[in-house]
Order: sequence, then C-alpha cells, then structure tokens
Amino acid sequence: MKIISSFLAGCAVLGLSLAAEAATFAAPKNYSIIIVDGAKTGGVISDPREIELTPGQHQIVVFFKGLFKHGGDQIIASASDPIVINIPDVQENDSITFTYPRIRDYGSAQDFADHQTITITNNGESVSKDKASYFILQSDKGFQLDRDFLTELNSLGLLYVSPENTAKQNRNDQKLSNCRDSGFKDCPDTIRSTAEARNTYLKNTEGNSLRTQDGIPLTSENALESARRNEPLNKPAETPKVNGQMLDGLKSIYNSADPATRKAFREWLEKN
Repeated sequence: MKIISSFLAGCAVLGLSLAAEAATFAAPKNYSIIIVDGAKTGGVISDPREIELTPGQHQIVVFFKGLFKHGGDQIIASASDPIVINIPDVQENDSITFTYPRIRDYGSAQDFADHQTITITNNGESVSKDKASYFILQSDKGFQLDRDFLTELNSLGLLYVSPENTAKQNRNDQKLSNCRDSGFKDCPDTIRSTAEARNTYLKNTEGNSLRTQDGIPLTSENALESARRNEPLNKPAETPKVNGQMLDGLKSIYNSADPATRKAFREWLEKN
C-alpha cells in the first residue's frame, strides 16, 4: 500500500496521469450473458461471460445453464427464466459480478434453477439495491422453449436500450425502409431477421389495419415473408419452416433427461 501511494504521488509531481481501467461485468460459471442494453450478445454457443461497460446506465440479462453430475452421467440443468440485472450508474474501474449458492450435483442445480437467488458484487463487495438490482423474468404461460426476452421486457416497459444500440437499430431500420421503398432494388447484401426489426416494422404500419386474405390481423411472420418474396402483404406464408430455436430447446431437454426418461420418450415417438 505504501509503495502504491508513493508511486501515485510521484506521478502527480511529474504531471502524469494514470489511465482508468474500463468497467467490466462478469457472469460466474454456469451463467452466460444473453442481452446487453437491449441487444442480443450472440447465439447459444457464443454467448459471452464477460463484457466491458462504459460509464452510465446498463441492463444485462443472464441465463443459467450447465452440465452437472447425476450418478455416472453429466446432465444439462437449465433455468426457464432469465435474470435481468439493472445497474443505474456504472463507474470507471467497476468490476461487477454476482455470486450464488454452491451447487454440488444435478438435483441441487435444478432446485436452484427453479428458485434463483444471487448476490451482486462490485470489486468484491456486495452492493445495495440502489447501486445494482435484479429480477427474474417469468412468463405467465409457464415453461416455453422459444421465448423472446427482448419482446417480453419491452411489452412490460422494462427494457433499457442504450443510445448506442438505439442509433444502430435506427440505421438498420433506415436500410430496411430504403429496401422496401426502392421496390427491393436498394437492399443490403445480407438482411438479418430479428424480433426488433419485426416489431419496428409492424409498429410503423399499425395505422394501416393490415390483414391477411382470411381477415386475420397481419403478423410479423406474414409481413417479413411477403417482403422477402416481393409479394403483397396480405399473402400468408406458404411453406412452414423448422423453428431452430425450439428444436435446440427440445434437444436440450432430451439431453438433460435421465436414461430411463430418454428411453420412455423414444418409445413414445415410435408409437406416435
């Protein structure tokens, strides 16, 4: 401590300044960061566990999933609900993470996944709720495989989107608008379909009372499918597609089941 103080004093005498370290947020083992400030971080495999944060407000959504011992096997335990962490004023040099009770096996992992309780810390010290708080985002429909957490937060008025992500979304929206307005002649080489893009487009067309040929209110799937094919907006999608996210969820549930349950499920598939 004395050496550090002398070093800092020497820097002050010489007119030198020490660069502040960037603030960070780190998720502990078995948690991944899936949303930061209104934007998804990646996919099922590539979700990060540590990020840098700029000074100011941030909202981070984390998800619990990991491999745990169950007899002689390693089985996946996963929560059905994410944790939403809100940090109103991040400062430089903050090192924010959280802790949770120790998990020994698959059974205790599943118990924890159903009743998640964490303690948020900054630089090793627990913080008060006015510095950082969290809530569990539950669904009124119970367990679902293909939940859209961004849309859920937005519908509740609880989604925080940073100015940087807002500007990025506005630029993307403008590109999509140019694509449509030009008769699909001025389109980007690649267009990524996201819940944010669908919701923005439908919001911009709310006053038009758009409906399908059967009189059903226009859905985001109908609108985007028609736009991709350059067809009238009231034409429904023709070919059903595999829901990749739901398929991954089914695989995850199957892999997390014990051998007896897997066998029973396979037998059920053969009969149905």
